[in-house]
Amino acid sequence: MISPKNDGYTFPFEGLAHEGTIILLPYREDTWEDGGLKAFPEFKSIIETISMHEHVYVIKSPKVKYDTSCLNMKNVSIHELDYDDSWARDNTLIFLKKDNKIKAVDFGFNAWGGKVDGLYSNWEDDNKLGSNLSKLLNIECYLDKDFILEGGSIHTNGNKTLLTTEACLLSKGRNSNLSKEEIENHLKEMLGMDKVLWIPHGIYNDETNEHIDNMACFLDENTILLATSKDTNDIQYKWSMEAKRILENETTASGKKINVLLVNTPNPYLALTNEEANAIKLDSGAKERLKGDRLAASYVNFYMGKDFIILPKFNVKEDLEAYNLLNEFYKGTKKIYSIESRNILVSGGNIHCITMQI
Repeated sequence: MISPKNDGYTFPFEGLAHEGTIILLPYREDTWEDGGLKAFPEFKSIIETISMHEHVYVIKSPKVKYDTSCLNMKNVSIHELDYDDSWARDNTLIFLKKDNKIKAVDFGFNAWGGKVDGLYSNWEDDNKLGSNLSKLLNIECYLDKDFILEGGSIHTNGNKTLLTTEACLLSKGRNSNLSKEEIENHLKEMLGMDKVLWIPHGIYNDETNEHIDNMACFLDENTILLATSKDTNDIQYKWSMEAKRILENETTASGKKINVLLVNTPNPYLALTNEEANAIKLDSGAKERLKGDRLAASYVNFYMGKDFIILPKFNVKEDLEAYNLLNEFYKGTKKIYSIESRNILVSGGNIHCITMQI
């Protein structure tokens, strides 16, 4: 079998140097407030910040209706391609590395669950996006379209250890024809991994079937940042303590014990306001977003490169706690930017979800 693992390619740690970052601009009226107009200033701030550190490939759908001329800035290039929604973490490519060479894997995409519990009814342009991007970037791809996988459902320590949730990867809308063992073996082959760490759940009410990138991520080879709730009566607290117990009794592929750092989610939890709900059009083919819906807010959903971190900001007291925790861990080696991302959150994701590192 020709696979990335056989070829010596592996999924690298996010916090290393990138060739660039991919971001897709929002436009869906049934997902984004005012067709993406409300979230665009947050996208702009994120693009501008990343561009101070590396190149940003902004992908713009022909369906984007608002003015994007403010993105004509240094270290940013704008390209037009079709896609169904703007979660670059999930509908683009997974980039692998071997020495200084890059290849990518183009997995199948079905809007987080297909006909079982997908978030919209037509994902054809999303599923074609990886192929179109590989041509744009001139990067060779391994095709794996029969296996459904989103980038937000996996994290790696960069040394052949993968982290994921059972809730997502074992969901009925993805690869229900495969057993857990078969899924794990496939991940190892296609991402160059030796070990997969599984935790049962992610963030409560995360509509992606609980992606790992909202719940836990590696800060270095053997340290995992795990989201939890201050409210010991909250289901999130129960899920997080279960994950903590599992991870602290695990080792990495190289045999190192895992250290777990906890970061609090906003307490009380954030919920969709009436104004936000009214700015999103209901559509029979997309998930309804209603006043009072609990939002899956988490500081783990940050994006990092070699020398920067872009951290979600919700204008609550926990913002500073998360900032201080990461600042203390990295001791100035990564500049941390807190950027407001509420208007991204109301559409179902956050900063990590809208970015993909090359």
